[in-house]
Amino acid sequence: MFTLRREYVAACAATALIMPLLTPAAHADEPQLINVLLGRTPTSNATLTHESADPTIPRVTIKDPHFATDGDTGFTPNNSGEDANVTKILAGAESGNPANNNGFDTWNDVYLQYDLGESREIGRILLHHNGYQAAGSTFKNVKVEVADTPTFDNPTVISDTADFEETQATHLAPQTILPQGGKVSARYVRIWQKGHFIRNFNGNWSGYSNGVAFREIEVMATPKDGETLPPRAESRNIALGHTPYVYGLTPTNISAISDGKIDDNYAVHNSLGERWLQFEYRNSYTIKRVVLALEPGHYDSIAVDVRSAGSQRNGREIYRQRNIQVGNDPIEITLDGQKITGRTIRFTINKSNGEPTKYKEVEIWAEGLDFNESAPEYTPPTSAYDTLVWQDEFNGDAVDESKWNIIDKMWNHAAIYNRDAVSIHKDNDGSYLSITSTNYPSTQALIDAVGWDQYDAATPPHKVTWSSGRVESKNKYSFQFGRMAVRAKVNDSKGIWPAIWMLAQDETGHDEIDVLEYLGQNPWGAWTTNHYGVLGVSKSAHGQENFSPVAWSQDFHVYEVEWDPQAITWYIDGKKVFTSEQGKNVDGMHTRPMFPILETQVGDGWVGDVDYRKQETKQNSSYLVDWVRVYQRADQPQVRFDDLDPKAPTNSYTLRPTERSEGLRFLSRGSANYENKNNFFYGGQPRYEDSRLAVADNAEGPQYLVYEVPTAKDVHLTTYYQTIPGKTSQVSNSYGGWITRGYSIRDNFPGMIDFSLMSSPDGTTWTPAPMKVVDNFIDPHPGYARTTFDAYDLPADTKYIKVVFPRIPRGAQAASKPAIPATDIQLAKVTVLQCEIPAPPAPPQDDQNTPKPDNPGQGKPKPDNPGQSKPKPDNPGQNGSGQDGSGKDGSKPNTPSPNKPGTNGQGPSNNAKQGDHSSQGQTTPDSAQKTPHKTPQKMAPGAGQDPAKASSTNAPSLAKTGSDLTILLTAAGLLAAVGAFTRRVHTH
Repeated sequence: MFTLRREYVAACAATALIMPLLTPAAHADEPQLINVLLGRTPTSNATLTHESADPTIPRVTIKDPHFATDGDTGFTPNNSGEDANVTKILAGAESGNPANNNGFDTWNDVYLQYDLGESREIGRILLHHNGYQAAGSTFKNVKVEVADTPTFDNPTVISDTADFEETQATHLAPQTILPQGGKVSARYVRIWQKGHFIRNFNGNWSGYSNGVAFREIEVMATPKDGETLPPRAESRNIALGHTPYVYGLTPTNISAISDGKIDDNYAVHNSLGERWLQFEYRNSYTIKRVVLALEPGHYDSIAVDVRSAGSQRNGREIYRQRNIQVGNDPIEITLDGQKITGRTIRFTINKSNGEPTKYKEVEIWAEGLDFNESAPEYTPPTSAYDTLVWQDEFNGDAVDESKWNIIDKMWNHAAIYNRDAVSIHKDNDGSYLSITSTNYPSTQALIDAVGWDQYDAATPPHKVTWSSGRVESKNKYSFQFGRMAVRAKVNDSKGIWPAIWMLAQDETGHDEIDVLEYLGQNPWGAWTTNHYGVLGVSKSAHGQENFSPVAWSQDFHVYEVEWDPQAITWYIDGKKVFTSEQGKNVDGMHTRPMFPILETQVGDGWVGDVDYRKQETKQNSSYLVDWVRVYQRADQPQVRFDDLDPKAPTNSYTLRPTERSEGLRFLSRGSANYENKNNFFYGGQPRYEDSRLAVADNAEGPQYLVYEVPTAKDVHLTTYYQTIPGKTSQVSNSYGGWITRGYSIRDNFPGMIDFSLMSSPDGTTWTPAPMKVVDNFIDPHPGYARTTFDAYDLPADTKYIKVVFPRIPRGAQAASKPAIPATDIQLAKVTVLQCEIPAPPAPPQDDQNTPKPDNPGQGKPKPDNPGQSKPKPDNPGQNGSGQDGSGKDGSKPNTPSPNKPGTNGQGPSNNAKQGDHSSQGQTTPDSAQKTPHKTPQKMAPGAGQDPAKASSTNAPSLAKTGSDLTILLTAAGLLAAVGAFTRRVHTH
């Protein structure tokens, strides 16, 4: 016999105690109906976003999308007497003007649309509209229709447009929709409405509201052939062996709370004062009896309530006592004759005298249709991106630094990122990347322990006491369009902010996809967000918080995004949760390569402060990542890039020029403005590249770089321009505030000092490529403005590209304009999307100039002396030859080599995360279980050692020597290289 699917079973549990399940039919033997909508989330045509008291939170069109299908039809008022637990969209903006009915005359009919997963025979639909304690509503233009396609090409209207009036007699009762002519089969359901009209029952106030909101929507359908409705099982202890969610400090011996023994083997809630823990379930149960055994003693208060989900703001209280003396006998709460149903049972207790609460045992006796609480197995979504192209299973003994940069000494919010916070954690279940957040006694103690790379004169405030970590694959792997899946277990508690996100390889500051942002103080919500636009111009974000009845931090989950030119779609555990198409008119769903980032931010910004009383924030917790996998189509273009660092090792993702003009010079770190790391910010975010190129002062003729890149499709040039002294303006930060922006010297010479690009099929005949210019947010002088030049869809026969530096205007061209030193214009990176990458060439012959691997045959060697730079090369005047590799090997050198500890991604940030907020082509089925480590082909590790520091005035020119270019550098050439820093200021 066909087994009833869990969502149907859970639906019955949520509805059976609320209303009869039998349809009003003539035949008594007609089958029962089950709610097939439970747990599903909607889409909508609404466009108006909800305002938020916190401008850093992404605005959403659908507020709390899970509440209308969580199985709870009860009315829970907030402090204003309105429904607290509703799913809500907005029909239009409220005007406050009675002449147009508060804007009602201009509002649109908007809908919530649900996908039932398959066609179902619908018998009735129950709409539990939002309610008020002392008022009734007339819900305007309510309409319900169903269809077999998501576009509703041929819909069936089962209830046409009409107002539904709620009276005092029908207060909070559902609106029942019965299909005309009997049951109707469909997969998709749309519920339309145009706000509602509110009238107090005492008649002293009335008005229009733009809200379209529902406590619950139930779609009651006939069970499929062969499905049976099992009888409710006898009461059992659902707490037995179940681990509760504990909010606050890490508990001690928590498994003892549900081990079936009422003894003195205590489970301890270590947070002091009134604190709670709760038992959370995926299925809904009818609670019959609760047994609570505590350590004998005096308690200021003990309360127990039942909630439909862990995230529900209020519950139905079943027990409360104040100033109670507890003895050896347990507290027994019997609910016979009461129908109290829920998925969460919360215990809120305050032990007297500031003592921690100690639990002997908790028993929760309940009835249910399904007691299987196993997490659903991960099934990968159906996707055109099905070829595994890059991965890390974290099975080694250390983080693979051929794939990841470990950010070191970077101040971010209330933490300093450092190498010691990132490691590989192994236990009996597997091997994981671990990012650990640890609190230190003071800011100075933290700096003494982990170091700090200071920018400007900024000083971390006293609340910066946390060590935390971040890894990113910038300059080692990036991709454009595809599917990235990450299996991870997040850490939580107040002020803890683990994340999985992607940023553009050239770090334009506005191309950002947040696969997951988890705000530790709300452990049931997982944010998925699309950030687009330029700060101060068009910056915006489109996101959604996705809810689970069980805190996300309780287990591993697969967080996944499919990034496509038409839309960005997010999945959790293989289930689609959100799609965004916004921003196409700004940046076309992000048309630049992006790289993965894994990190845990702490305190400030969107997540808010940690608990400085040290009761609600775990003082040491770890974010675990099981694996990261990237999938693309088998024939997709691949990303290659040149970060212009002649000392960095090369691999198949690396580009090196085959020809360079003679009049170019290297720039790095130094005291002059054009090399001062403090000047290479944009939008408040340092994105510093340590090796850049500028035209030498005495250069003559055109200056350029030539690359051999067969079938190059797109090219992105990352550049810096000096800013104009004394010229600033105030612009909106797009989130209700104002910021100061500067102006680039490009404004003084429109179109005259831009980089250009040429393409060629043979290296002799060159064709100019149309360029799109993107000006990112510009910080005031003396900061350098970051500008990106984009060339898309080069000719199909392209084999060579030429990057041409602008000529400095002289004479009449520069009349009445300030002179431009050559160092005011700098090239930082060349990124190419290549359609067909040829097989790798044979390795170069060993010679005295070729960097030698520290540990041949293995991945990146570990630092010889962590915390210090590598020794200077034996021959600092020369560097290794830049072999032009090819193929797909999943690794790319950073700037500088990750062999150098303490140099990756350094820089300040008290505002970061603004949101400005492998197997080689092997088709492999996804699995939520750990799979054997499929290591991409690796390059031989290079030395990448620090050259001697010297004055920037001694930077050498570059000589053109053909395809096997050797760049001569004096010992005073390049200054100590520092990995690209990524500071992320979150304003959503």
